[in-house]
Amino acid sequence: MYQNYIFDLYGTLIDIHTDETSKNFFKKYAKWLRRQGYHFEWKWFYKLYTTTEKEHREKAKFLGAYTYPEIMVENIFQEVFAAKGYVLSQEQTQFLCENFRRISLIHFSLFPDTIACLEGLKKVGKKIYLLSNAQRSFTWQELELTGLIPYFDGILISSDEGCMKPDPEFYNKCCERYHLDKAQSVMIGNELNSDMMGAAAAGIDAFYINRYAVFHQEKAPIYQYVSLNGSLLEVLVQTGITL
Repeated sequence: MYQNYIFDLYGTLIDIHTDETSKNFFKKYAKWLRRQGYHFEWKWFYKLYTTTEKEHREKAKFLGAYTYPEIMVENIFQEVFAAKGYVLSQEQTQFLCENFRRISLIHFSLFPDTIACLEGLKKVGKKIYLLSNAQRSFTWQELELTGLIPYFDGILISSDEGCMKPDPEFYNKCCERYHLDKAQSVMIGNELNSDMMGAAAAGIDAFYINRYAVFHQEKAPIYQYVSLNGSLLEVLVQTGITL
């Protein structure tokens, strides 16, 4: 029986849909920026932001510290705004990033079974950890909004660590930081590549949550458990937890 339950966030605990790439989104964000006193023509901002992000990601890959490196979006914002003559403080950068995310949100809510699953695990004394491919400046406000933070015994966000799933080093960081026995740990997520493949590469058992009805049974699955109906409550049942 497992002692440590490591969760993915988006698509597993939180149901979310964002638009952070379309031209329409950048039009909305540029309009919001003007109200804050930052004057950008949206096409200019769109081109420079997307180009700068691509350059940061390519540089991170070139440096080769990790197989799947992660960047910090705050650095992109500071570079883009500096090109227009705006020197941002840390607080200003955070504010701009948070609202970039807020304006991009189309749908955001906890899945109906999220709290029941986490409370069930806590009730029987299990440890709960979060391993999320995300930007802290986007994600922390959403963790606070949903009230999820108190459920976790540890939180790792990829932008803080410089690497992301499926890099096994991201999993290793979690296990080393919180002194987790991999044999007593299981990864729960809705992504076959990042969650399941990453866990397998790190030597951790995995539980696939089929949230979006796109499941196709693999001949040789890389996970130990699967919820075909996408229910987190199956995590309790299939790992032998009795409430």
